[in-house]
Parts: sequence; structure tokens; C-alpha cells
Amino acid sequence: MDNDSTPLINLLRAAIHGPPLERSRLLQQPETLRDIMNNVSARRWLFEQACQNDPTQAQPARELIVALMQSSKLIWRGGKISPDVYSEALSRTWVWFMENFQTYDPEKASFVTWFNRKLGWMIQDVIRPQPITKPLDGDDGIQPPPPELDRWHETIQEWLELVHNHPHLLRNCRLQRFPHLNCQVVLIQILTVLENTGEFSWETVAQVYNVEPSTLKRFCRIRCFPRFKQLLTE
Repeated sequence: MDNDSTPLINLLRAAIHGPPLERSRLLQQPETLRDIMNNVSARRWLFEQACQNDPTQAQPARELIVALMQSSKLIWRGGKISPDVYSEALSRTWVWFMENFQTYDPEKASFVTWFNRKLGWMIQDVIRPQPITKPLDGDDGIQPPPPELDRWHETIQEWLELVHNHPHLLRNCRLQRFPHLNCQVVLIQILTVLENTGEFSWETVAQVYNVEPSTLKRFCRIRCFPRFKQLLTE
């Protein structure tokens, strides 16, 4: 079958170019919206439509993408984050999404996954200048943003896959005097602990490698977490 004539692409084409009823009908089918988000060919086709040089052709596709994301109910809802913080971060993330739309890569992630990664970091940016409580263990906000509770396992798996797939960025960054410890090894251990227990402490991870917790924390803050953040924002 022609990649431009799959059932999902035909639905998208009808939603963009057909009568308004076609768009409304599509937006009322959450399972179909999730299928579109997870289908590389469908999102690639939609992205190409939204990047056309003619604004009158591109704008309807962009508007549909936003509507698909919102109607899919897959956008991270913030968990226990303050509603005011979440609202501000969400607003900033939409601005970022529109301004950086053409840097999106449909081969790497869905529109929502790309959006959610940025939203998590944007929440940290909103919180950072106005801390309400003292961070646990003096972490100074250096841990990655927590996944939403109902997507915990899925998000941790996405992060683990990112870390496994980018050894060139992580393996060469080693802890001095502990050459067996590099950022990839440490990040995998941290994410595995989070996935299995839902909790994290520097003491727990440091014991695995017989390293002082303060040494490991400093290594992650200065070397590993910036690289991890780079992966999440690509």
C-alpha cells in the first residue's frame, strides 16, 4: 500500500481538507488518535503537511496537530505539581512548541512525547526561581522531572531506551578514580531503581558502587544530568 494512502493518513487528509465534520469525528476517537501518534508514517505525513511553504496549506495541518494532541489526553497533566506552576509551564511549552516546530523529528518520537519531555523541564524552570520547600538531600533540583504517576513505567522505559541508545554521549564521561563508572552506567542504575521502587536516594545508588554519596551526586550534577537533559530535549 502507498505510504500516502494508509487508513490513518486518509483520516488525516479528510480532517484537513474535508468538511469540518470529518475533523470533529476524528477528534472524538481517542484510540485512533493514539494510533496516529504511535504511527511513524502517519505523523511523518502530517508533519510534512504542516511544514509546507504555503501558510494556507500548512496552518490547517498545524492546527490539527495541536487538536490531536489535546484530544488524545496524552499530554502530561503534571501529577502533584502546583496548578499555577503547571499552567505557566504548559503555556511556555506551547510557545516553545510553535517556535521550534520545524526541529521536530517524526522518526524519533510522537508529537506528544516530544512535547512532554520539554514540559517536564519547563516545570523545573518555573519552579526553580520560586522554591517553596527545601529539596530533599540537598539535590538543588538536579534530578530529572518525575514522570506522571499513571505513565511512570512507560516514561522510565523511554528514558532507559534513550540512555542505552546514546553510548557515544555518555560512556566517555567517567568518574575520576572510578574508571568503571560512567554516565551511562550511573543513569541506568538510577532509572532502574526508580522503576523498581518508585523512590531514589544517593545512598542507595552509591552503595552499589562503593562510592561516597556526595561524590556520586556531584558527578551526576556536573557531568551526567546535563547530558541526560540534552537527550530529553533533542
